[in-house]
Amino acid sequence: MVQRLKPEVRDRILTAAAEIFAEQGYAAAGLAQIAKRAGTATSNLYKYFDNKQTLFEAVVTPQLAARLLRLLRARLREFTLIEQWDNADARGSAHARALLAFWVEHRCVTLILLRGADGTRYAHVRTLMIAEMQRQATEYLAQTGQTTSPEMHRLLRCLFHRTTETIADILLHHEDPAAIERSIGLFWRYQLAGLQALLNPSRG
Repeated sequence: MVQRLKPEVRDRILTAAAEIFAEQGYAAAGLAQIAKRAGTATSNLYKYFDNKQTLFEAVVTPQLAARLLRLLRARLREFTLIEQWDNADARGSAHARALLAFWVEHRCVTLILLRGADGTRYAHVRTLMIAEMQRQATEYLAQTGQTTSPEMHRLLRCLFHRTTETIADILLHHEDPAAIERSIGLFWRYQLAGLQALLNPSRG
């Protein structure tokens, strides 16, 4: 007799898996934990997903990872076009709003990509995001006639590493969309003023 799969059970498993992967990372997450969070038996998971990897890949898709990177690149490119960077938060920038909306809507997926994807095909995404922020900053310096010293190069990498960590911390500790938006807004207020002072103080 063919087993009848229930969409609502599959949805509960996916929600629980996203939460556990976000909290603990792929490597540390266990199927028993996910089953318990979903309110079902571990054996029942295998009716819907072959193993932990296939379950993870149902939570974090190539489309979501690619969209996050596209939104980030669009956000970074706008800084060559604006005068006052401290106005480029979610209130003053459509690109900032779009990126923030993605973080809110896909909180667990973003957190996984920033901190919990080791051991998966997406382990490189966090490094890629940091490298993209550093590349855009270096290009901006070149466009404004400045050179990137070894000290500046290293500092930028450290700053953008901290950026991803701060975003991940916010998403880990806040589930409420309004709280996420307020926290990101506070972080951007600090970060944007500092970046402008560092990369182009003449516009400050």
